[in-house]
Amino acid sequence: MAKILFINLLGNGHFNPTIGLVKELMSRGEQVTYTAGEEFRDKIEKTGARFKSHTSLSSSINGHSKSDSKNSKSPMEELKEMMEEITDYVFNSKEKFDYIFYDSAFIIGSEVGRILKIPTICSITTFATNEKANIFSEVFKQYGPIIQQLVNSPVYINLAKNLKEKYDIKIPSITTAVTGTGTINVVYTSKNFQLCGESFDESYKFIGPSISGRKDELDFSLETNDKKKVIYISLGTLFNASIEFYENCFKAFGNMDVTVIMSIGKDTDINIFSAIPSNFIVRNYVSQLEVLKHTDVFITHGGMNSTNEALYYDVPLVLIPQSVDQPAVANRVAELGAGIVIEKDKITPEILNQSVVKILSDNTFRINSEKLGRSLREAGGYKKAVDEILKLK
Repeated sequence: MAKILFINLLGNGHFNPTIGLVKELMSRGEQVTYTAGEEFRDKIEKTGARFKSHTSLSSSINGHSKSDSKNSKSPMEELKEMMEEITDYVFNSKEKFDYIFYDSAFIIGSEVGRILKIPTICSITTFATNEKANIFSEVFKQYGPIIQQLVNSPVYINLAKNLKEKYDIKIPSITTAVTGTGTINVVYTSKNFQLCGESFDESYKFIGPSISGRKDELDFSLETNDKKKVIYISLGTLFNASIEFYENCFKAFGNMDVTVIMSIGKDTDINIFSAIPSNFIVRNYVSQLEVLKHTDVFITHGGMNSTNEALYYDVPLVLIPQSVDQPAVANRVAELGAGIVIEKDKITPEILNQSVVKILSDNTFRINSEKLGRSLREAGGYKKAVDEILKLK
């Protein structure tokens, strides 16, 4: 029985793909300690893994913290506190871990493994990157001055100094840190969907999305005899508070002979909408995997997890990328003929309607999404990932 420390820093998009993997590790007799924000305690403990809480960045990321509050901390201050908490725990814990499984955002993961002389596994929840497939090049161009300002901030400099003095950890540059740096690198997509998939060496394990067999119940039925097409709309957990967008969807599809499932997020009050069309089912939350099993077109922000899950179930997409890796994900879907991209500042009811009608009327989109879906289902999932991890023993 090996002891594994799993380190995760960020929100649902980085957390959700790991759950099936943790369950599988536990079922094979491994002992997992999972360190994450307190909001993930319940889900982790249900897997049987041991949970270790650390400072969470989620409040800042989701925009709930008040920057003008005397007691609030900046994201960089929270990051410093979190990184120091985690490294102190790793190096001072009475437990001796056999390997470390870390999210790619924990940019010192390979350094920690080097110092402890143990193997490392890097969890990559977007496209893997290398010189040929650098999806973050545009991000660095756009946000370069902001990133440089953070790196030059006293908080960041103090963090780097403390880690170097206490543990001989050198923080890598931001531009190189986003690449896979583990002994093995687990990527939750297929080599077919991955940008420049053949350019990655054998340390990269493309396992597809981590889809578990658990079935979540819906509070409505999609098992009907009228054979209406189903449109599913969700902008994910970080970008789902756009009232104007939802109103545009009502106008775009309210008069179509389709069923529309729209997930608007827990922070949006359904009662804010004065008139919801009769063919719409609007919820704060739905089980995405259950809905996707019945979906003909998915309108999404283009997050990697949502995109992989849709393609896993052969669903073509209309993608409205918001930021970070989403433009690269959306463009890859369009390049492979499985969807249509709409720029976020060009959304109108007419464009939404035209995009969905085009996908529903042109079977090529479904055929191409089925090809990608097959590659994702055949990638092996979390069972393959655990097979590879156990080879490290």
